[in-house]
Amino acid sequence: MFLILVFAVELSFAQWVPSFREGREIAEREGKLILIYFYEERCAYCRRMEELVFPDRRVDEVIGKAFLVVPVNVEDIPPDLDRRFRTVGTPSLLVYDPATDRVVIQLFGLQEAGELAELLGEICRRKGRC
Repeated sequence: MFLILVFAVELSFAQWVPSFREGREIAEREGKLILIYFYEERCAYCRRMEELVFPDRRVDEVIGKAFLVVPVNVEDIPPDLDRRFRTVGTPSLLVYDPATDRVVIQLFGLQEAGELAELLGEICRRKGRC
C-alpha cells in the first residue's frame, strides 16, 4: 500500500524587509510603495494583525503587487523614524511613497482584512502601481 501525503504550502506574495533604509532602496528600484507596520511585542491587536490580517489572501496579494512591508517595533524604533513618522500607538500602518518622499495615509488600530485589502488596492491604483 502506498501512502501519499499532500502538504498544503501557503505562498506569500508580500515582501517583508527588516529596515526602512533597505526597504526604501528596494522600493525605489522596483517602483513600489512602502507599508510601514508599527507594532509592539505585547500588543494583542498586533498579534491579530499578524495572525489574521496580513496572511489573508486578499491583503497578501495587494501587498505583493505594489508594496514592501517594513515592520518597526516601537519599543526599539530608530530615532530618525520616530521623528519622521510619529505614531500614536500600535498597531499602526503607514503608507509611504519613496518617489514623492510623502506619507500617503496613516491608519491606527486593528484593521479588518477585507477593508484593508480594498483600501490598499485603491491606493495602488491611484498611484499607478497596479
